[in-house]
Amino acid sequence: MMISCMTPHVKESRGIDVVQKYESDATSFLYGVGNEPFDQEPASDFEREEPMQCTCLSNATIRLLAIASVLLMIPMVAAEDEIVPPPAEETHTVKMGVLEITWDGDLRLETNRSRPLKVGTDQFGRSAEIAEVLVRSGMVRKGDVILRLDTTDIDEAIEDAEIAVKENDVRLDIAARNRRIDDESMEISMERTRLTDEQAQRDLKLFEQFRSEMMKTRRKMSLEYSQYRVEDADEELKQLQDMYGDTTLADQTKDIVLNRAKRSLDQTQRSFAMEKTDYKLFQDYDFPEQERKIRDSARWKKTDLEHAEVRHQLKMMRRELDMAKEHRTKKELQDRLDELKGDREHFVVKAPIDGIMTRIDLEPGDDVGMQQNLAQVHDPTRMALKGSIDAGDLNIVTEGMQVSVDVDAFPGLELDGSIRSIGLIGAPSGSSTSFPIEVDLQKLDPRLRLGLSCRASAGKTFRNVLAIPLDAVRRDGDRTFVGIRRGENMVEQDVVLGIDNGTSVIVIKGVEAGDDIVIPSKDGE
Repeated sequence: MMISCMTPHVKESRGIDVVQKYESDATSFLYGVGNEPFDQEPASDFEREEPMQCTCLSNATIRLLAIASVLLMIPMVAAEDEIVPPPAEETHTVKMGVLEITWDGDLRLETNRSRPLKVGTDQFGRSAEIAEVLVRSGMVRKGDVILRLDTTDIDEAIEDAEIAVKENDVRLDIAARNRRIDDESMEISMERTRLTDEQAQRDLKLFEQFRSEMMKTRRKMSLEYSQYRVEDADEELKQLQDMYGDTTLADQTKDIVLNRAKRSLDQTQRSFAMEKTDYKLFQDYDFPEQERKIRDSARWKKTDLEHAEVRHQLKMMRRELDMAKEHRTKKELQDRLDELKGDREHFVVKAPIDGIMTRIDLEPGDDVGMQQNLAQVHDPTRMALKGSIDAGDLNIVTEGMQVSVDVDAFPGLELDGSIRSIGLIGAPSGSSTSFPIEVDLQKLDPRLRLGLSCRASAGKTFRNVLAIPLDAVRRDGDRTFVGIRRGENMVEQDVVLGIDNGTSVIVIKGVEAGDDIVIPSKDGE
């Protein structure tokens, strides 16, 4: 039996391999397990009794049938396992260039000028009751009366402050009169002390210049006089004795005269002895003691004068302190009175600026505290965009940079602005840090309202930087690297990256201009 068929031309070498594989499998099937041909002798008696019905086919015929069956299966095999050539590898040559990076952020339209509506008292610290509310919310003009407070309590406080000022004035007048009396008394006391000192110093000077020698001379003269009297009495007695010794006077008369002379001599001698003792005492005790007293008196009087002068100075200093305290007390009481009067004017609460006032929910009869915020007045003419930026955006945005603003509520409305300020102190924001930012609008649109969400964007050009495609960056855990072509080989190079624009990234460290960076294919990934 002859079977003929056309064998299709298979270009791919893998297709030929498949044909050979299926040919081998078909031959195995036709021959049986173990690749034994069916025309072989059976291996057992059982097989000899049951001969196979295909033993009439020759080996060549069997091979042709196997090839034909394989050829019929080739289209299905090719469809299921089509071989695609590997994609070509893409590279990027690093070079110095320019990178455009855009920042955009969600900001909120707020006002740069906002003032609280409150009872701005300086001295009165108690709460007050609302008498009437005239304006609840909406547009207000500076000076518009918003509400009034009951003034009963503050009027009583003002009256008490006025009484305190008057009482203090009376105390000051009494103190001033007492000071005048003290001044006169102190002046008299100082004058007496000064005169006493002058007298003591004068006595000391006179004693040293005159009285000391006069006292010594006088006592010496008294001693000499007493001595002279003794000598005179003795000489007189001798003369009487000589005179009456040879006379014929009666013995009685002689005795009277001579005894009188003897008694006079004896008295004079004893007086002289006492005078000598007294002079000795004068020299050793009386004169030094008197001299000491005079000198001590002069020294003490001088010290008394010095102490009096110091006490006068201290008293004047104490008086200055007392007067300063009195003036402070007077000023404090007067300031309190003035501040209370000024606080009373604030019991008529007025709008601090032109603007939009938030709603007041208080009612007449409610108590409000001093300095309590009752509402807020926002100036709509001072609108600005406020929000925050991530720390990484600090490389892009700077103060003074021009920005473009889109208002979410009004599609197509685009405004120009500039970055007014970027905060110097950041706040934690998740795993990063955010910084406050404020954008001024160059022109306001009448449709704008406080609180609207806007989106601001700005671009920055980085020149003379090394930038590579983000697709070239590979990561393995904490490691960041790129593949660099070195001849026929590729080496992995760790890199330090800067900011990116979504497609390219600045390389700070790791590559140089001229390096060929391998960009992995997405299919390969």
